[in-house]
Amino acid sequence: MEHNSRIRDVFGIRDLAHVRYTDPTVTVLTSPEIPAKDAIAYHRELATGWEQRYSKPAFRARLRVFEECLGDRDLRGQAWLDAGCGSGTMARVLAERDARVLGVDAAQEMIENARKLASVREGNLQLSFERVATIAQLPLAAASLDGILCSSVLEYVPEPALCLAEFARVLRPGGVLVVSVANRNSVVRKVQIAAHSMGRILGQKWCAFLDYSRNDYTAAGFRELLKQQGFVTSAVIPFGSPIPHWLQRRGFGGSLLAFSSVRE
Repeated sequence: MEHNSRIRDVFGIRDLAHVRYTDPTVTVLTSPEIPAKDAIAYHRELATGWEQRYSKPAFRARLRVFEECLGDRDLRGQAWLDAGCGSGTMARVLAERDARVLGVDAAQEMIENARKLASVREGNLQLSFERVATIAQLPLAAASLDGILCSSVLEYVPEPALCLAEFARVLRPGGVLVVSVANRNSVVRKVQIAAHSMGRILGQKWCAFLDYSRNDYTAAGFRELLKQQGFVTSAVIPFGSPIPHWLQRRGFGGSLLAFSSVRE
């Protein structure tokens, strides 16, 4: 409890009581057409095995690209947010580089797993996890962060631009945003969408995540969205999906796009 209070004080976090929720029907990670409770329930069901997904090639690619975007930046003493932290895998990577890290997620089961996994790590990691209702309204003071990671979350939110505006609010000028989104031009994603549509006709749950993953982008389109919210993008990296690495990195290959951007 003292550790969490110290992290809150350093980050300038407001009282979290007004952003926590217990009602599973609260609108969070979903499109307007899908009930929020379904999207949250979907991620709750995945919480137990979420950490094990990082042993698979597609999820290991997320870690590689994340570290590629970070490069050799010195994160010692910096304040970072993992927005949509899941089981906290990437938040721990940041903390192991001596950053002060807050991970937030809408699914309480994810937060509980993240806390358990962090508690068994060796070393004095400055790492805290909190449940919040939405990443479009963070319990953080303006210009309080040096960096934000948001990995494969914006595809599920109703208005990604509001989330990016909130990221711009809480980042200091010169702060870093590493964010990944679904790649509209990816052949893999197009095949997934076709399989999902066919599965609905046949009564099969193929690519079930597409019940909730509604937002995808071209590289140029999301770069422009970032620009509108005050970010300058320095790198765009296609990645992800169970295809060879060299093919993932083509614009039509990887099912995801990672953006490394700086707050103006």
